[in-house]
Parts: sequence; C-alpha cells; structure tokens
Amino acid sequence: MKKLTITVCFLSLGLVNAQQHWSYDGKESPEHWGELEGNEKCNQSKFQSPINILTLKATKDKNLKNLNYHYDKGDVKDIVDNGHSLQFDFKEGSFVNYAGKEYSLIQFHAHEESEHTIDGIRYPLELHFVHKAADGSVLVIGVMVKEGEENSYFEKLKIFKSLAKNGKEDADIPFNPEKMYPKNKSFYTYHGSLTTPPCSDNVTWIVFKEPIKMTEEEVEEIAKFLPKSNNRPIQPLNGRKILMH
Repeated sequence: MKKLTITVCFLSLGLVNAQQHWSYDGKESPEHWGELEGNEKCNQSKFQSPINILTLKATKDKNLKNLNYHYDKGDVKDIVDNGHSLQFDFKEGSFVNYAGKEYSLIQFHAHEESEHTIDGIRYPLELHFVHKAADGSVLVIGVMVKEGEENSYFEKLKIFKSLAKNGKEDADIPFNPEKMYPKNKSFYTYHGSLTTPPCSDNVTWIVFKEPIKMTEEEVEEIAKFLPKSNNRPIQPLNGRKILMH
C-alpha cells in the first residue's frame, strides 16, 4: 500500500505570479527558481521553506499566543486546478488573530508528498491554509495528513472530484477549516517563506504537531489534480529557531 503522508497547507496565498513559468522538474524545477526573473529570493534568502522540524531542537515557549479562529464566514467560492496544485479559494470575511495581528483567510491547497518533514518523516499529503494581513505579511497553517478513516468534513468539498483538468469550478460551500484541523491545536512555528515562487520570506509558519486523517482513496483523488511530487526540497534552517506551542 502506498505510504500516505499528508501535510495540509494553504497554497502560497495566491501570490504566484501567473506570468512566471515554473514547475517541479526540468529546467524550471526548484533548483532553478532563483534564476527566473523576479524570483531571486528563492536562492538568495536565508529564511526559506519548507524545513525539517526536529522536535528535540524545538524550543517550548510559554509566551506563544493561541490562534483565535474566526471562520464563521468561510465559504469556498471556487475550486481551481491551477497546474501546480488543487486550490480552494475563500470568500472574504474569515480570519485568524495571532500575536496581535489579523490575517484574512485566502485559500488552501495541497502538496504531495508533504513539503515539511517532522523528524525526517514525510507525509503523503500536506495542506496549506494561507492567510494574509493588511501589511502584506503572510501566515500559513500547515496540516499533515495520514492514512485512516474517511474525512467526512472534507467530503463537503467533493464537487472537486468532477473538476476538469486545469479547470475551475464556481462554488458556494460553507466551510470552516477549524473543523478539519486536528483536535490537538499544539503547533510548531518559525519564520519562513512561500514554498513556491516568488519565495517571499515574510511568512509566519504554523505547523500542527498532530496530523489529520483521510482515506487512501481521498488522498489519491486529490493527487489526480497535482503534479507528481509537487513539493519543494527541504531548505537549510540557517540558525532559525523553531518554537513549540
């Protein structure tokens, strides 16, 4: 049976430049992203993501604030196969508060296999929930997924299964991401970047310690819309601290 590792994270906030041509293999693969015009940070910044999270080196910080979720208006307005991932876009109105700042929920998308690893363990899938503040800073919540029972709440979005390749489906589906997050909201956090061009390094990463579960079939249905291995290689930590909530 295919090993299932899922990390859920909300795709680079919809910040991908549609004019830039990049991919996960060949001459436009991650090792060449920094050579593309406007994407120099991919090679030059020392605060890049994803990383391998070593639990023994993560620092427990009692001063870390909880995330306060305000997802009551979290309708999914459309679902897009954008050529890099399967992306679920949200209507305006939902947000999280963290460390005194409000971040609006923009979208979430999937990576197969997971981009982040925890103690070297890579999950079959990672979901990224992307949020953006008024000052342009970004907060991404990463959710790991492992194989298990059906994720009944995710099935609310099953309309994506009939999406045409590289297509877009308008939707109006009430969806509260908190109901799909793990029950244990403990997390790791660090200063990093988008994991796709332009690799902007103004991202606060929140990676939940506990994975959620989906069936192998659910994971494979998502994977149908993803390039094979749409994950960026692990980036150097470069002295950054990983804090633990």
